[in-house]
Amino acid sequence: MRSWILLAALTLPCAREDWKLEAVRPLADGRPVENDKWHELSCAGCHENVAREWARTTHATAWLDPRYQEELKDKRKPEACHNCHIPQPLSGFEPGTKPKPRDAAQAAVAHMGVDCNACHLGTQGEILGPVGAQTKAHASKKSALLTEEGQSQLCIACHATNVGPVIGIAKDFVETSQWEKGKSCVGCHMQAIEREFVSDPASHEKNGDPAYVKRAGRSHELQTPRDPGFLARAFEVSASAAGAGTRVTLRNACGHRVPGLIGREFEIEAELLDAQGRSVDKQTLVLDHTRSLGVDEEAAIEFSKTGAKVRLRGLHQSPGFEKRALFLEIEIPVAR
Repeated sequence: MRSWILLAALTLPCAREDWKLEAVRPLADGRPVENDKWHELSCAGCHENVAREWARTTHATAWLDPRYQEELKDKRKPEACHNCHIPQPLSGFEPGTKPKPRDAAQAAVAHMGVDCNACHLGTQGEILGPVGAQTKAHASKKSALLTEEGQSQLCIACHATNVGPVIGIAKDFVETSQWEKGKSCVGCHMQAIEREFVSDPASHEKNGDPAYVKRAGRSHELQTPRDPGFLARAFEVSASAAGAGTRVTLRNACGHRVPGLIGREFEIEAELLDAQGRSVDKQTLVLDHTRSLGVDEEAAIEFSKTGAKVRLRGLHQSPGFEKRALFLEIEIPVAR
């Protein structure tokens, strides 16, 4: 039996203090695990550690993705899809417009997908960053698009687009003013770290630059729903007595709807238990693109009986998965 109810919109707190990401552990979904051409990037010579992180993201394989290439075969104007899969540097784009694509005919340019230049190359050939640290290796400049205040603009450029199975979830982020609540795309999807962002700090002094010091930044190995541990963070769950029954509530803890991809499905199994741990009742909630949770929305599973606690199991089905993946398995007490 399935029972699910969308509840009234609520207001999320400004920032989640517990949002500390761990190492990425994505599940295989048929897409390349890594762009093995990463070492050809000019940036990799000095920033090998960052380039290798990027190589393991779906941004790096955005052009190589076999599903994307298959989708292009049915498009009357496949070049319209290139904007986001092989974009030109975004530093000169107008917010609210789609990026311009690189030349797909140039294999050496195309196979890098969303490359380093997309976010870091300025209009005058300078390298953009959050601090604009100077080096003799290249011209550098601080960019508002890479600071805490403006960093989501780069993500929004592509992720506000509805095309194929992709839902423009960045529209949700903008329309609900998530930045006013202390949220950002980078804040949720890129682990905060402190490290040396160059592979060989000693080379700085050899080149006549100041000694390189560790600084705060972000991992370039992005967190996505393919990672069960990260996906579990999408929901805040609670259980409470509701008259003669019990209500289990799942709250969307993201800055956009979930799920955000056609073909992605979340199945939440809820089992009501008595004080001795015996099963009292079971219910299932299913979320997909036709029954998604919007920003700040809640969904509820209603039991007509009372219990002491609820056991929850979350299963994720996504295009390319061989079978449903377990991403949530917890027991929570029923509040009274």
